[in-house]
Amino acid sequence: MVQKDLGFVLKRYNFRETSLIASIYTEKFGKIRGILKGFYTNKREFSSPIDIFSLNEFVFYPKKSEIWLIAHADIISDYDFLRSDLAKAKVAGRIFNFIERTIEIWDSNPYIFNLIKNCLDLLGKDITVGATRRVAPTLTLCIFLIKFLTLSGFKPELNHCISCQALLKQENAFSVARGGFVCPQCRNKLSDIRVLSQQASRCINYIQNSDFDLINRLQIPAKCQEEVSAVLRSFTAYHFEADYLS
Repeated sequence: MVQKDLGFVLKRYNFRETSLIASIYTEKFGKIRGILKGFYTNKREFSSPIDIFSLNEFVFYPKKSEIWLIAHADIISDYDFLRSDLAKAKVAGRIFNFIERTIEIWDSNPYIFNLIKNCLDLLGKDITVGATRRVAPTLTLCIFLIKFLTLSGFKPELNHCISCQALLKQENAFSVARGGFVCPQCRNKLSDIRVLSQQASRCINYIQNSDFDLINRLQIPAKCQEEVSAVLRSFTAYHFEADYLS
């Protein structure tokens, strides 16, 4: 049965001389792979250039095979600001590469679709606080990783010791392997501890437990953003067995 859905283009490559195969994260079906037959023959059915990062409306035919036939594609947004800002384009690339490499096809999660859209919208904003410009790209990557891990079942434990389950107060020792903060009594028993500042610890907790609209207003120094990003990259590299954020 023919279906229509919105989707972000994660990856694309040419197939033979006239067609295109794309990996797409859709709102209702999750990640799919589809073939656009005759894409390079100026077919009217494909008004979109199917650029990576673009949001499109697709018409396709779901099948049991891994690659579905895409019959129509209309561009919704191409996020053209990414072509003129290298720092933002790098963050968007890391987000899309992470999704492409870690999510199985047909694993549907509309919250992840909305997370992608919210992060791209945030990257498109130049937010100023007083005379200081917020470092939006690094902050956006932190937000994406924390929210993605929460939605995917890899939610870091921030309120109780990941080792003994004791209630934490203001601990800043994070176990990469176990996936959470540890208390002073357990800290010396583990060898993979990353020490975070109290500001970075509170930042992770706030992002994990707050709606995106509230997170959007965060004012975090660049050094703190880099600190949070570093520990999150170590965490994802360990648990996903590769650094897909490079």
